[in-house]
Amino acid sequence: MDFQHAYSSSFRGSDLECKDPSLTQQQFAEDADINVMLERFKVTGHLPQGVIPPSYGDFTGISDYRSAAEAVRRANDSFSDLPATVRARFQNSPQQFLEFCSDPGNVDELRKLSLAVPAKPVVGVSGASAPDAKPVDDVKKSS
Repeated sequence: MDFQHAYSSSFRGSDLECKDPSLTQQQFAEDADINVMLERFKVTGHLPQGVIPPSYGDFTGISDYRSAAEAVRRANDSFSDLPATVRARFQNSPQQFLEFCSDPGNVDELRKLSLAVPAKPVVGVSGASAPDAKPVDDVKKSS
């Protein structure tokens, strides 16, 4: 085995030889590719299993600097976890994103981005969806 030193001719290579068959399971290569995952998300709007969607909260109970700094850090971390296309839409600014999310008129757009809870389906008397029926929350229960 040769050793590389200052006066030897340079060589590239290794004495390591792997003659065993590879244990890599290539049928899962597409499932592990981040580009494929992002394209699937664009089409389906569903995150892969194990991904936690961002959450929003009421922070009126924050009373000291440490709690406020921690809340800002969590908000920045949550914003960083969003897909790059969503962050780019808001110029990578968590402040612009939070202002957009705070406007109730943007709920439909947030739903398109899969950042808000989907609207509940409208159910008619027969149980089938109907365009003129009231949403499930608005229907009064009769006893």
